[in-house]
Amino acid sequence: MIILSLLWILYVPYLVLCGLVGGIYLIITGVKYRKLLASVMGLLSVSFVVLPYVFWGMGVDGDKYLPIPTELYWILFSLTGLIAAFIGLRSKIKGIRYMGFIIFTSGIVGDLFYYLMSVPDSMYIR
Repeated sequence: MIILSLLWILYVPYLVLCGLVGGIYLIITGVKYRKLLASVMGLLSVSFVVLPYVFWGMGVDGDKYLPIPTELYWILFSLTGLIAAFIGLRSKIKGIRYMGFIIFTSGIVGDLFYYLMSVPDSMYIR
């Protein structure tokens, strides 16, 4: 159904914004508090969001270089947020913890919306 596709289409700007702003925030906060892994998770978060648009802009098929399913791709994006959240939880830094959980939940919800968009209509809606 078209509504399930609209969920994904309307959610993508939020997902991109969350990945970019959250990743940059994790990089800056990780450098500030000397948490290398938090900075790396921020860099990965930004990379996961920017990479599809770079491939699209170059006219390259992303599946050729990263032969993984799209659902797994966004789950790996969510995993960067979860790891950053655990780093913030362990080191008692609220900013890293909150931003990690925001990235994690936005990635999981985005993956759910992508899955709902890609299933056949007759599976859930009659």
